[in-house]
Amino acid sequence: MQWIKFTVTTTTEGSELVASLLSDYGSEGVSIVDNNDVVNLIKQNKNWDYIDDKLLNNNDKRVFVSGYFDEKFNASQLRSDLELLKQRSVFPMGAMETSEMLIDSQDWENEWRKYYVPLKVGKVVIVPAWQKYSADKGEIPVYIEPGMAFGTGNHETTSMCIELLQDTDLSGRNVADIGCGSGILGTVALALGAKKCWFNDIDEQAIKATEGNLELNNCTSYKLVCGDLDVGNQKFDVVMANLTADLLLRLKEKLSLVCKKGGTIIVSGIINARAEEIKNCFSKDMKVNRIIKKGEWQAMMFEVL
Repeated sequence: MQWIKFTVTTTTEGSELVASLLSDYGSEGVSIVDNNDVVNLIKQNKNWDYIDDKLLNNNDKRVFVSGYFDEKFNASQLRSDLELLKQRSVFPMGAMETSEMLIDSQDWENEWRKYYVPLKVGKVVIVPAWQKYSADKGEIPVYIEPGMAFGTGNHETTSMCIELLQDTDLSGRNVADIGCGSGILGTVALALGAKKCWFNDIDEQAIKATEGNLELNNCTSYKLVCGDLDVGNQKFDVVMANLTADLLLRLKEKLSLVCKKGGTIIVSGIINARAEEIKNCFSKDMKVNRIIKKGEWQAMMFEVL
């Protein structure tokens, strides 16, 4: 069997939107090649023996987003939707040029895996499951199998949540990961000392991906729930939701109800243009503890009053 590697040329700001569209079309994994990520990785790790100046001084702002499809997928319709995305997006999307390349099935696994590298966020290091990683003193490695284009921590919305989690006392706490995707946030919370995590997503594939990642990290204290947000009478010390602005607004009351008074709610997936709206909505009955901004995105941490 052969796969089609479908690549779109875009921008850093537009890369996640393109990746999401490719996933909607059934891509078996999505890779994002962005020179900004290379520069940030170099800056995070001070122990390089040698760095080619070309890497640091590369002014090419193009970002290449690739999806992997079987030979039956509708490339023509995808191109039309990409053009529509370019017209409607609030972000600069760049050229949005596309290209296709056939890949043999035996090359498929190595083709998409080569784009993933360990990502350090504070003392947490997100490590692709197939890589060996020797943790430095004080580092906490969390292993993730990306599969099916779920998050790996590389996007700002996820890494900001991981940063905020490290600013929270999780020891012995019960936490909830709402819209868990790959389960990366809840898995990190457990690695940071949380007592138990409740994972929720409406996507059955997300729940399966989460379960796999929990097993990778030898986590045993958790509950997986596929469906709408309904926890009965349970209340959590910390609630995390990395979604979209619209979903956060829609779920705000439920998020408040499932979090204990004095508990912490961490929300992300908020574009700068919607940040004030989210802040005003949540701060009606919560205290703003911290706001982080990275690129076009923001994450916020609230205390339930």
